[in-house]
Amino acid sequence: MPNVSFEKTNNVLGVITVAMPKQELTERLTTELKGQRAKVAMKGFRKGKVPMGTLRKMFGNEILGRILDEDIRESLFGYIEKEDIKLIFSPQPIEEEGTPVITAGNIEDLTLKYQVALEPEFSFEIPDTAFDYYVLDVKDEDIEEAVQSMLKRAGESEDLTEGTVQDDDVISVTFTEAGPVDDKITNATKIYLEALTDESKALFIGKSVGDSVNVADLSTLEKDSTEAYVKKYFLDLEDTETDISGKTFDVSVDGITRVTPSEMTTDFFAQYDPTGAVTTEGELRDDIVTKQSAGFKQQADGMAGFAIQKYLVENTEMELPIEMMKEINKEDETEYDLFERGVRWMLIRNKFAADEDLKLEYEDIREEAVSSLLGMLGGQRPDFLTEEFIDSYVKRALDDEEQRNQLSSNAIEKKIMNALREKVTLQDMPVDSDKFNEVIKKFNEANSPAPAAVLEEE
Repeated sequence: MPNVSFEKTNNVLGVITVAMPKQELTERLTTELKGQRAKVAMKGFRKGKVPMGTLRKMFGNEILGRILDEDIRESLFGYIEKEDIKLIFSPQPIEEEGTPVITAGNIEDLTLKYQVALEPEFSFEIPDTAFDYYVLDVKDEDIEEAVQSMLKRAGESEDLTEGTVQDDDVISVTFTEAGPVDDKITNATKIYLEALTDESKALFIGKSVGDSVNVADLSTLEKDSTEAYVKKYFLDLEDTETDISGKTFDVSVDGITRVTPSEMTTDFFAQYDPTGAVTTEGELRDDIVTKQSAGFKQQADGMAGFAIQKYLVENTEMELPIEMMKEINKEDETEYDLFERGVRWMLIRNKFAADEDLKLEYEDIREEAVSSLLGMLGGQRPDFLTEEFIDSYVKRALDDEEQRNQLSSNAIEKKIMNALREKVTLQDMPVDSDKFNEVIKKFNEANSPAPAAVLEEE
């Protein structure tokens, strides 16, 4: 095996030298070629009798390359592990003039040098300042609106043969482009009155089947609507380039459907929560608050975590190999300041994890996998997502190196941040959903590009 030595050049830099003598390389290559010789069958020679010179010409460079790669890697990283050298980055090859080009026909002594960035010695203090922690303030009227919406969805619907449109009805309508126009745009669909603006709702309330209203701008019908939404859901236009600006539409009422809200029966609760955890109105309201707060809590954790991280990075002194880091960063599109911030945070969080004896456990990775899976499913947990399914999903993810590394990285980051948040003072800041979204927007704008977990508005 190669001879390996280490020289510390300053507090945060060092050089590891890997030397492979000519004799050892020659012996290793000869041994490998003899092993190949017993397997090679070549025209004109009996199996196992191909001349070594011929084998050297045919396979020598390929085998030598593999020997160099394996022996250098094993000896280099084996030495680092044995000597417990704490590095920030992987060893960086030092290119020196005069390094011989080694081939199977020209073996010489080989010496390779690697520059290494050493973990600095430093200490940090847990912040004694209070950090804002935003908490969703769910208003009673918001809870009531959610409850009534659920009762309506679980209720019975009736198609009316007579009568007029009332608040919260569902109406079947036909949109028809108004005016003397060839190839008029037209489409039949349904409108939910509860989704309309107050002004638009007033256009339809009191109308009967067969009546129609004229709308100058369809994007004003529903709350927070857009032209793209109108084209897709109101007009069913496959050609999204069709210009509908300035077009008015006649909207005819073709049918009225009235929903009778459900009562809070056993069947209603079972439909809402098949697990049986919610069986009363009080539990339902508490669950609504929990679910509405869940997404915002993730955002609140992220913002508080970023503030803590920023404080620690900016208030912790440490010596770093700046010039080496700048060279490494040239291969990355990340701005150097962000790159350096990331390195500083990595060192701080790793030290905190070591001090607190925080270790990545299987349950941490499993929890992260479930969180990721639920995110892909829109936050809902379907019936097929059993414990057996989750265990199988996690096993497949851990078998894939890329997924395993990603899950592990996310899981340990969350574990460290959870522990850090418990160490600091968090000052609750109750805000409603509109204010919360405004806070998130301002946070993203102020910290663009965003931290590791990109925050999104609810």
